Amino acid sequence: MSIEVLASEPHYLDHLQPVIAALPDGYARLTSSARDLSGDVPVLVASWKDYQATRRSHAPVIFSEHGVGYTYQGDHRAYAGGPGRDRVVLFLNANAHVAARNQESYPHAAHALTGSPRLDVLASIPQARTTVTFSWHWDCRVTPETRTAFPHYKQHLKHLTGELAGHAHPRAWAMVTPTYQRLGWAIQRTFLDVVEQAALYVCDTSSTIYEAAALGIPVVVLNSPRYRRDVHHGLRFWRDIPGPQVDHPSELARTIDEALTRDTWVEERHRVTELLYPHRGQAAARAADAIRSIAG
Repeated sequence: MSIEVLASEPHYLDHLQPVIAALPDGYARLTSSARDLSGDVPVLVASWKDYQATRRSHAPVIFSEHGVGYTYQGDHRAYAGGPGRDRVVLFLNANAHVAARNQESYPHAAHALTGSPRLDVLASIPQARTTVTFSWHWDCRVTPETRTAFPHYKQHLKHLTGELAGHAHPRAWAMVTPTYQRLGWAIQRTFLDVVEQAALYVCDTSSTIYEAAALGIPVVVLNSPRYRRDVHHGLRFWRDIPGPQVDHPSELARTIDEALTRDTWVEERHRVTELLYPHRGQAAARAADAIRSIAG
């Protein structure tokens, strides 16, 4: 063993498991609890939450984002470039956007531009493409733009027809499951299920919007009245959006139908994918090489 890996929630592990698999057998020891860390070797994490949990061990930290690298005005500590990550010795940066933020804030740490190891895995999943799949962010109160749009659309979902399915951020399942069950929608519990089955992915705000687009799945992006058009965080708000946007529930059915029958966003999906996902198919190996250069 040369590193330990802390992943306290499944969606953090989704991003770290491909990296673990790319390391030599026995090189990494995985745990879901910081209490199990030895404190003697570097710790790989994929979230601010797990970074905080390592403070008792005083071990150096290797930090990988668990998404495309959303950032919000105000430099919140949970997002790339945010304060408080002084024990990070290596940042595994998914793209140039993330790298620029982290390098500016932590110029003395090592930085590797790796791409997304998770996308390597998702790209290997066969796609049946049969459902229109909805997904919602959890109601995160960091900014209005991190909040869910679910309440804005909830009462209008019953008017939709076709083969519909529901997905959600892991922290949003309690919010959306009763509605999915009442509507009789299929539930796609993991994003692997979404990738396998979705012909169209409809979502408010999530890195999965960009993952779906990178895999060639058309997306429709749902706006909430809470989202401020005069505040520009980058990426989803409001620059690199890889599909049509819906502002009002009355536009939803028409936009879905147009996305299914006349996909005009192929070139834009490709542009955004090239911007945000470098080194596709090699990301896990690049991350593993960077870790070994630090941990030995």
